Amino acid sequence: MTPKQHRERRIALPFHIRRHPNEETIQHGVEQWATRRGLLADTRALERFRRHRITSLMTAGCDAADVDLAALVVEVATFAFFLDDQQNNAARTDRATAYDRLNARLREVVSGAAVDGEDNPLVRALADLLERLRSRASPDWHARFCHDLTLAFDGHEAENVFRRKAGVPDAEVFPSMRRNASFCYPLFDMLELCHGAPIPSPVHNSRPYRMIREAIADIMCWTNDIHSLHMEQAAGEPINYVTVLQRAAACATDQAVDEVCRRIELRVGELHSARRELSGLLMELSAPRRVREAVSRCVGGFESWAGRMEEWDRTGTDRFDPATIGASGLPSYVEDLLPG
Repeated sequence: MTPKQHRERRIALPFHIRRHPNEETIQHGVEQWATRRGLLADTRALERFRRHRITSLMTAGCDAADVDLAALVVEVATFAFFLDDQQNNAARTDRATAYDRLNARLREVVSGAAVDGEDNPLVRALADLLERLRSRASPDWHARFCHDLTLAFDGHEAENVFRRKAGVPDAEVFPSMRRNASFCYPLFDMLELCHGAPIPSPVHNSRPYRMIREAIADIMCWTNDIHSLHMEQAAGEPINYVTVLQRAAACATDQAVDEVCRRIELRVGELHSARRELSGLLMELSAPRRVREAVSRCVGGFESWAGRMEEWDRTGTDRFDPATIGASGLPSYVEDLLPG
């Protein structure tokens, strides 16, 4: 298969995809936020950001949320995408130390450090998001969210070890590293916030609910690894499940792609099993109706987000357009936000 065919490969996922009725309003608000926070430096950056269409991806998971809360979800996702871009930026421009400083400063902000006008735009953006979320959620939710943000920063650090030595991760360690680094977990937290009552700890910490989040994260990550394979190959990027399995099995690229698709299908089956197990647990716990309904809405939102991402990767964004790949392997849409 050609790179174009990998990007356009349809991966059948049995998820009902929803759309928010106010996507344009939400997008406008997110653009204003990103501009105020210094993530978009000029009108050209704004136009590039519009072509990403992150709003159309993220609001699939929170289609019934009020506009302000849905915009917060998209803003957290925007922060995540821009931070991921800085990983690529650092790798392609030999500025590993700059990214490490940024990662360390973001950790300080999660721990409660104050920020000022001299801080990096991504640092100020994260501080703003955390401050606005305090009035939206319980202390327990905040603790989970901050834990999951830290997992993402840890995942980035783990990935960078392989990037910096041009090494391919082992197939056994890759899925959890990729899952953590993907920012799926903080975004799951945001979607949970959009769907009503907080998920009680006995449910949130249960095996089936944990397995649901893990399975959907893997489905999204591995689907994306197929659709973005041409981007990673052009950049010599080792953080891709196709590349990992190709090395482990010493097989052709197309065989590795087929194997990733097979594993996605298996993960879908495991997700359905976890959903059945979760239903039984809710009965055992005598969970009230409002909790059962909130859990059902959350899982439905996760699935809608995953289904929409499969579409978005292929046809809904320019982020995986081969035409954006520069001579260095760095996509032309990446804004340089690394500290000097």
